[in-house]
Amino acid sequence: MLKKTRNTNIAAVSAACAVLFLFAWENVQVVKLGYTIENIRRDIKDLESSNTYLKKEIQTALSPEKLENEAIKLGMVYPEPGAVVLLAGAPGQTNPAKDWLAKLTW
Repeated sequence: MLKKTRNTNIAAVSAACAVLFLFAWENVQVVKLGYTIENIRRDIKDLESSNTYLKKEIQTALSPEKLENEAIKLGMVYPEPGAVVLLAGAPGQTNPAKDWLAKLTW
């Protein structure tokens, strides 16, 4: 009888230890995931900040004033009047024969 009680006690203590171990392991995993989530949130915030900065840099780099200043630094100049020849059918060029209706005013 004493041996049976002892085995029951050992089983109960072992089960309690297993439950406590699982509880502790679960809490450790929750804490690790919490740190991972915080790191990812910080990374997202940093990336959003970098994205905003880069968008502003692109806008600045593509501004007409910036492009003109860079062209002047490279030695580029405006063409002389009459030096530019427009080809027929070039993109953005209108055909006066077809656009006569648009020029009429009512």
